[in-house]
Amino acid sequence: MSKLIRKVRRHIEKFALLSNGERVLVAVSGGPDSMALLHVLLALKEELELDLYIAHYDHRLRKESVKEALFVKDYAKKLGLPFILAAAPVKLYARREKISLEAAGRELRYRFFERVAEEYGLNKVALAHQADDLAEEVLLRFIRGAGRRGLAGIPVKRGGIFIRPLLLVSREEIDDFLQKEGIPYVEDPSNEDPRFLRNRVRHLLIPFLEKHFHKNVKECLKRTALLVAEEEEFLGCLALQKLEKHGRKEADAFHLSVRGLINVPLVLRRRMYLEALKAIGVPLFRVRLSHIEQIESLLTGKTRGNINLPGGFIARREPGRLVFKKVEAPLKPFREEITGTGEYLLPNNITLRVYYTRAGEAPKNALVLDAQKASFPLIVRSHLPGDRIRLLGLSGRKKLKKIFWEHKLTHDERRIWPIVEKDGEIIGLPGLAIAENYAPKDANQKALVIEFSFA
Repeated sequence: MSKLIRKVRRHIEKFALLSNGERVLVAVSGGPDSMALLHVLLALKEELELDLYIAHYDHRLRKESVKEALFVKDYAKKLGLPFILAAAPVKLYARREKISLEAAGRELRYRFFERVAEEYGLNKVALAHQADDLAEEVLLRFIRGAGRRGLAGIPVKRGGIFIRPLLLVSREEIDDFLQKEGIPYVEDPSNEDPRFLRNRVRHLLIPFLEKHFHKNVKECLKRTALLVAEEEEFLGCLALQKLEKHGRKEADAFHLSVRGLINVPLVLRRRMYLEALKAIGVPLFRVRLSHIEQIESLLTGKTRGNINLPGGFIARREPGRLVFKKVEAPLKPFREEITGTGEYLLPNNITLRVYYTRAGEAPKNALVLDAQKASFPLIVRSHLPGDRIRLLGLSGRKKLKKIFWEHKLTHDERRIWPIVEKDGEIIGLPGLAIAENYAPKDANQKALVIEFSFA
């Protein structure tokens, strides 16, 4: 067993990257790093009882990409391993999402790996990032103004599925291993293109730092990243504990208690935001410090309305909470004339039931009106800015906005809550309020009942 394989074996054990008998998807681009990773796992296959699969993702950014895909396919066939291929127009996706080519490729590639792992029942996805990649990533993030989490660089494992067995192995060690073992690979010419910042860091900045500042600068950067990563892991655990106490996930949304958040230190709050966003599927590598600062402004009241987040998500403040959720189809305003009893289907999947009964027998969440005063026709409509209602005991009229806030209605609920109107005057809101002089005087009086439900 070669020196490099023994080193990787120790790292697998130290970081608990693999367990015996696991099914592993190996991401193979055909380049030197991924081919080295493939052969390291092949060498450990019998010892760890691994079941290996090979996946290749074609970004369709270069004319050579088809040849590279065929190279990996033929190599998988030669080894007798299952091969899964995918391709996508990364340029179109980057343009549509208004992100860089690198970010678009990463997002589509990782989504493919996750889908394959789920479909084939695989335990891990092995990626070929190595120590030089880690050093370059730390410098890149430092240049871009990253915080502590960014300076942790590339994690050795992420999300319980992605692992990087070569992360502490240098490019020099990999090249030496490939040469001695006679392992073929393909070169990506774009890795030499100085138009890309990453390549300028690799070919210009790091050699300059090695020559003029510290010959082992890559090792120093790697050590720093690992130390920060350990602290970040601890911070992440604290954030999850606080999240469990002050937050909850509901379907495709995450709710955070404003009262709970205010008592949490800012550095921990920021991490809580990230963990909450991750829980509902927001692509974290597209989340910037500016997004986190905007969320913080929602909490402090400096910002109002919706904040757009990557991946088609929004953040907004509702009564007593911050809400992160997926952008849904726009809700439609409505205005419907009610000419008699019966069932009415309104936009936004609202069903309205209108009927007569004794006031004492009406459900509590309905609008119960004096049948004589609330004669047809009535208007049921959605909320409009400035809406007010005259309530019993008040000298003036009360804003519906305040009533919604008192009942802790969400932003979407306020937009579609039915408002009942007669002769241009609001006379009630089902389950929330009724105008003066429209409430039945006793339980035996005949009442007009309006109740609604969401489909």
